[in-house]
Amino acid sequence: MELVGFVHVGNTFNEKAIAGAYRRVNNYFKSKNLPIRLVYLGELELGPGYLVNIYTDGGSVKGYPLEGITELLHAKLIHAREELFEKKKARAEKNNSSEEEVTMNKIFGIVNFPIVSRNPYLDFYEKFLGVQQDFHKLTVMVLSVKPFESENEKLFEDRLFKGILHEIGHAFGLNHCQEDCVMNPPKIVAEWDLRRDDFCEKCFLELRKNVRGETD
Repeated sequence: MELVGFVHVGNTFNEKAIAGAYRRVNNYFKSKNLPIRLVYLGELELGPGYLVNIYTDGGSVKGYPLEGITELLHAKLIHAREELFEKKKARAEKNNSSEEEVTMNKIFGIVNFPIVSRNPYLDFYEKFLGVQQDFHKLTVMVLSVKPFESENEKLFEDRLFKGILHEIGHAFGLNHCQEDCVMNPPKIVAEWDLRRDDFCEKCFLELRKNVRGETD
């Protein structure tokens, strides 16, 4: 079983919709017989210095610095892995038997504000919806819910559900897709609303192969 840590980063709003998307993702993987589960690791608190103001032609924009967020999530993942190892070791000693292989090499952070990073070559900031960064064999995923916001809670949950599947798909080796699929990134959020809330057949088969470590 591959566990994916799930963390609120900063003061994340819309808790009900986020919790709904979290449950839907786990129910999806369970229904598809895929050994992936999100595991809630709580909230990662950020000091006021983490939220920065970016000045653009359209005015001031608040955002979280990409590098700082991914480093904090990486540290959170290392701590969670250590706790998981200790629990597995204690249960094995108590039961005097081996357990199902369980790993946690990935963590998923949800943030309210855009994720921003200064372009290393030009003096401007870039905004990101979702990003991933590998730290050796550990993967950090971050998704900003800002573009998904809606007064319609069900619509917000649907958008977030697709966004989480999209990032997890990348974490297991999927590329962008041109079909009606969560791996097909939208240019505008209206396209995302029309996108099916599932992987296309080709992407799902590749995901299943990668998760199970199958070879051709």
